Amino acid sequence: MEIKVRDLVMRYGRAEVLNIRSLDFEKGTSYGLVGHNGAGKTTFFKCMTNIIANYQGEILIDDISVKQHNEVLLNVGIVLDGMSVYSNRSGWFNIQYFSGLRGNFDEEKARDLARELDLYAVLDQKVKTYSYGMQKKLILLIALMHKPEVLILDEPFRGLDIDTVKWFKKYLKQLTEEGLTLVISSHVQNDLEALCDIVYVIDRGRIAETIDINVEKEKQIRRIETTNNTRLKEILDEVNYYYQVDAEDGVKLDISDERWALVKQRLIEDAIEISELSKVKILDEKLN
Repeated sequence: MEIKVRDLVMRYGRAEVLNIRSLDFEKGTSYGLVGHNGAGKTTFFKCMTNIIANYQGEILIDDISVKQHNEVLLNVGIVLDGMSVYSNRSGWFNIQYFSGLRGNFDEEKARDLARELDLYAVLDQKVKTYSYGMQKKLILLIALMHKPEVLILDEPFRGLDIDTVKWFKKYLKQLTEEGLTLVISSHVQNDLEALCDIVYVIDRGRIAETIDINVEKEKQIRRIETTNNTRLKEILDEVNYYYQVDAEDGVKLDISDERWALVKQRLIEDAIEISELSKVKILDEKLN
């Protein structure tokens, strides 16, 4: 399934919190959404899933309006930060109930997923006895039950143990290879770099940048410290070499550039030593 966002504007009173003119999510592709707290990520997810419907513009899934045809969300798995289930009922009741709403409860699949998520032994217990992490696993299980064509995940790894995160990442990779459209946010940038093809940067409710993770992985961005960073920057300017300077005066640049050999030679000639040459994470380089 494909998602199209067109002329989306959302306001709380006079405050405009979203203004997204055009955004696309293609079938079988993984998308990340990043931004600082208050940038509009959660509001955007709530609009996508019709929790908020008083926005202007259109959100279309396979050219069907989410606002006008809520039933299109039956093919969408949704995990939003802060979601809850019936805490006075058992985990098993919740799985059966929410799966039944979609009309396709598969008991064998439910048991298999529960084993993978290490929930099987507690399915008959009331959810209010679960830890935060166990409740998060239950919500993930429910979202995965009906083999969704779209998964919308807001901070899905928060509260999960390392083994569950590893399994879930592998499972998501498998689903996208089978045609799933994945839209995910995470405050852990490594998660997005590992999972996503495209990352949209949202800032004050607008899409500020689109990052092609696969293209960025081909680059060799490094952070460099030398015994004379001032002279290093002069050399880079002299050879017209693009670079950035971080808050600690470290220099970030792409060493796959053919001019890097020339820069190193000039440093040697000026008796300047490289004291640090470290790899920069893709989203760190883009967002900081």
